[in-house]
Amino acid sequence: MAVRRLVLLTNQYPSAIGDHVFVGAEVPALSARFDEVVVFNYVPGATASMLEMPGNVHFGGNLYGIPRSEKVKALFSPRNLFRTAQITLTEARTGRLRGHFRSFLGAATGGMGRANDARLKKALYEDGVETTVYSFWGMGNGLLVPWIRPSVGAVNLRLHRYDLYEEESGYLPFRPSLFRRSNRILAISEQSRRYLLDTYPNENLSEKIMVRRLGSAAPSAGPDTLTKEAGARQPGHLIVSCSNITEVKRVVRILDALEKFPLETPVTWIHFGGGALEGELRNRAAKVERDGLMVEIRGATPHGKILEYYRNHKIAALINVSMSEGVPVSIMEAISHDIPVIATDVGGTAEIVGKEIGTGELIPADFTDEELVAALQHVLDAEPGSYSPNALWAERFNAAVNAEATAGLIASQL
Repeated sequence: MAVRRLVLLTNQYPSAIGDHVFVGAEVPALSARFDEVVVFNYVPGATASMLEMPGNVHFGGNLYGIPRSEKVKALFSPRNLFRTAQITLTEARTGRLRGHFRSFLGAATGGMGRANDARLKKALYEDGVETTVYSFWGMGNGLLVPWIRPSVGAVNLRLHRYDLYEEESGYLPFRPSLFRRSNRILAISEQSRRYLLDTYPNENLSEKIMVRRLGSAAPSAGPDTLTKEAGARQPGHLIVSCSNITEVKRVVRILDALEKFPLETPVTWIHFGGGALEGELRNRAAKVERDGLMVEIRGATPHGKILEYYRNHKIAALINVSMSEGVPVSIMEAISHDIPVIATDVGGTAEIVGKEIGTGELIPADFTDEELVAALQHVLDAEPGSYSPNALWAERFNAAVNAEATAGLIASQL
């Protein structure tokens, strides 16, 4: 019987940065279904520390920074030249090349160069090995997918946000060719599945797309309920937010609303996360002068420390006011700790936040301060039991359960 090998294409994993939280949640389930798993990442700059992996999971190499000479050499291979011509023609026929030729050329050269890396080719095309490919992203290493030879078995492509929505990310290279070479496309939400079908109606994707959600790990044991409830009896409400501090995340809008919030009881807002606009937010927070409102900007905080805080404190709500999301893992983690959420109706957020599904309150993407104030007031004034966030997490966003489902699909025969 042939050896069953999975070639796993990531952005950072197994480096302990970036996508390691998402990919690492799926690796144990994947490793249990294949004889071996070979991981290739795409990491610029200094190499981060490497994570420990199951015994049959091996690091194939970093495909970032393929030498220019190797890319040129790859281009003059008749096989690669023909395939690149096909991809270029497809991009031209679909009207996607117009105005994007330079971006296309750079991406095509990079994708083709990575696809012809000797380490990757050995993993993909070794005699006596039945190979399956799982690209965790549609960018980065995902750009090499159209150059994978037909001799490889199933090619699985997962799409998230920055590698899906061109309205936000700008031109995303050779989507039709990427989709045609993929046997399965894993969407992280129903909304992203609908987006693909609506945006690429001529690609016949309905049979290829499956919704396979991400998730977060089950909460570790923390203080018992009575201990947390005792904390809740202290005066005031504790609310949190967790994201990068960037223009897209609009964290300062939370402060705008809190400055208008009726403080019948004290409110403490803690933000976890740093970013380009952190200095501006700290300066603004330092100027807050409202009795009963405390603001604490924690900045970049280790992931484990954030979850530890959730375990040890009675948190009344998490707020996310981003203008763009896929399905936020920060919200998955909050509802796993039974924290109600107030969030903007963007991307797939409506599939995890809402009154009808018992997790919190959804506000418009273009919300006003008054709408955020009203939603927060509603959550803080709600009777105990009005929300049951953990129930939806257990049903839909348990990472271990979702990983098993995803691994089972990837390992299944076409």
